[in-house]
Amino acid sequence: MKLEPECIGCLFDQILNALKLLKPDISRENVIFAQKKFINSLMDIDIENKAAPILGKVVYSIVADVLGEQDPYHSLKQKYNRLALQYYDDVMKIIESSEDPLFEAIFVAALGNTIDFASQHEINLISDIKNFKKEDLFINDYTKFKQSLDKTNHLLIIGDNSGEIVFDKLLITTIKKFYPKLQIIYSVRGAPVVNDATIEDARYIGLTDLVQVVESGPIPGVDITTSPKEFKKHFYQKGGIILSKGQGNFECLYGMEIPDKDLYYLLKVKCKLMERIFNAKIGDLIFKKKVKNF
Repeated sequence: MKLEPECIGCLFDQILNALKLLKPDISRENVIFAQKKFINSLMDIDIENKAAPILGKVVYSIVADVLGEQDPYHSLKQKYNRLALQYYDDVMKIIESSEDPLFEAIFVAALGNTIDFASQHEINLISDIKNFKKEDLFINDYTKFKQSLDKTNHLLIIGDNSGEIVFDKLLITTIKKFYPKLQIIYSVRGAPVVNDATIEDARYIGLTDLVQVVESGPIPGVDITTSPKEFKKHFYQKGGIILSKGQGNFECLYGMEIPDKDLYYLLKVKCKLMERIFNAKIGDLIFKKKVKNF
C-alpha cells in the first residue's frame, strides 16, 4: 500500500520511541538530529509511491547511525527469544490437547505478535491462551485457510518479530502434523532492522532444523522488487499459500496483485490506519484472506 498521511507522524514517533528505549539517557540534541536527518531523507524519496515499512528502513538506519550500532536491538531480540522459548513446551501441550489444535496454533501465532516482553505481559500468556475463544478473533477466515491448505502443497510464511518467531515454530510444527506432505518455507529479514527476526534468530530457536528458512530483504516488511531470487521463487509459487505475519508485511502486500495465490494476513490492529482499513479497533486480532484490491 502507498504511504498514508497517518504514517509520517508515526515514523517520527518511532524515532523518538526507539532512541528512548535503546538509550534512555540520550540527549535532546541527538534526538532532534535524528529527526532532522529523517526530514532531509524524505526530500530525496518518492514518498507518494512507497509503503511505510520501506521508509521504516530509513528510520531505523538513522537510529542505528545515531547510536553507533549496526543492530541496536540485538540484545533485546535475544532476550525475547529466550523468554518465548521458556513457554514453548507448556504452550505446545495446550495446543495438542485443544479441540482444534490447528486453530489453537494459529491463535498462538497471532498472540505472539501482541506480546510486549518488556512490559512483563508474558506473565499472562498461558492464561490468555486458555481463555481465548474463536469469537475473540475480530476477523476469522480460519475455515477458508483450511480449505486452501487442502488444495496446495506449498506454504510461505512471512515472519515478523523475534520472540514471535518461537510461536511461529509452534504453528509450523502443528501444520506439519496435519499436512505432512506440505512444503513450508519461512522467511526472515535479510539484515537487522528493528526487532524483526533474522536468520540468526531462526537458527537460535531451531527453526532452521524444521523447515527451509529464506531471507525476504532488509526492510520491516516486504519489498518484492528488491527481494532475493529465492524469496521471489517461493512468493510467486503457483497454487501456493502465503501467510503474512504482522502489520509491516501487511502494509507492503495490501493492494498488491498476486496471481494464482491465496494470501492470508495474521496480525494485531496497532494503529489508527489499521482501524480504518479493517473497520476494527486497536488491539483486535485479524486473520483475513486477501480478496481483490485488499
